[in-house]
Amino acid sequence: MNKYRSTHLWLLIPFVVVIVGFLPPYWLRFTDAPFRQHLHGLTATAWFVLLIVQPYLVTRGHAAKHRLFGMIALLLAGAVAISALGTIPYNFVNERIPETGKYGLSFIDVVLVSGFAMAVIMAIKNARNVEDHARWMISTVFWALAPGTFRVLFIPLIVLGVEDIGSKTPFLLAGAGIANILVLLILMLRDRRAHPAYLSAAIGNLVMFLPMTVGNMQWWRTIADAVFKI
Repeated sequence: MNKYRSTHLWLLIPFVVVIVGFLPPYWLRFTDAPFRQHLHGLTATAWFVLLIVQPYLVTRGHAAKHRLFGMIALLLAGAVAISALGTIPYNFVNERIPETGKYGLSFIDVVLVSGFAMAVIMAIKNARNVEDHARWMISTVFWALAPGTFRVLFIPLIVLGVEDIGSKTPFLLAGAGIANILVLLILMLRDRRAHPAYLSAAIGNLVMFLPMTVGNMQWWRTIADAVFKI
């Protein structure tokens, strides 16, 4: 367990990224946010907090509390995934997003939510194997982090007064994907193996490069129109 004694400190970094990224669109408009945003915003925040608390507890000898919070985490993960899927239809009524972008962003959301759910399931399946369980739980960060990183990358453009920021969205999405993939590569190099948890998250983040490509694909438009359009 000693190798995970500082994991909670490292996990503070993505937590801060997510909070900063969603500061303008959510936290600073908290009282005006609709219920669907609160449901996803608060459950996702709670998930990140739980990820920080869990390694701290288990490496300090609080195994019983770790198991208790683990059961709570299962319910919380379900709430995060369901609430995330519930926000997708509102991409299509957002007038600030171009038509192709609406479909592209919705595809990204589906992939990230599916990857997050898969990582949680694998973490539960490997609950008795410390190494695998820890890596699958840590990998959930990289399925959930991209939206926050994407929004953080907007901040310098806003500060610099860059015009037509919306046109930079594909590049910022790619930047968020690159950031996640680089960190995952570092983790795999540190472990000297491509653990399935990290490798799958790295592959999944490649979707961040494809919003406009997928957004123009008719097969996905047909599915999205049938499933997500309000």
